[in-house]
Amino acid sequence: MNRKDNEDRYRQTGERQHIQEHLANERTFLSWIRTSVAILAFGFVIEKFSAYLHFLEYQDSMFSTPTRGVADYLGVAFSIMSGLVVILAAARYLQTRSQIDQGTYRPSLTADLLLAATLLLVTVLVVIYLLRTPLPR
Repeated sequence: MNRKDNEDRYRQTGERQHIQEHLANERTFLSWIRTSVAILAFGFVIEKFSAYLHFLEYQDSMFSTPTRGVADYLGVAFSIMSGLVVILAAARYLQTRSQIDQGTYRPSLTADLLLAATLLLVTVLVVIYLLRTPLPR
């Protein structure tokens, strides 16, 4: 092999590596989006199931109108958290993309910790809700 062939192979390997880095960045972004969709869906299910339980309680007693409970607010909170995760994911994706293009990529512990804190908050809220919700008779 001559020198030209080696340079071409090196350039192709570098371009392949660059493409792989961008694909990995996109996979990470999509994972964040899936996490956001799961949080949103969970909040939706909690809120709608709570509304259904309120409706059954109202039908059973016929004394009071259904009121908003903790689950309703929890569902809204999860929806807001879902939106925040999307914003964080998009910001992180664009930052990483720019860093890959410039060759200055640095892992961000902050973004990862924010996502972990968000999921921990979701977990704590669910546990509190489950502990405060009476079991059906």
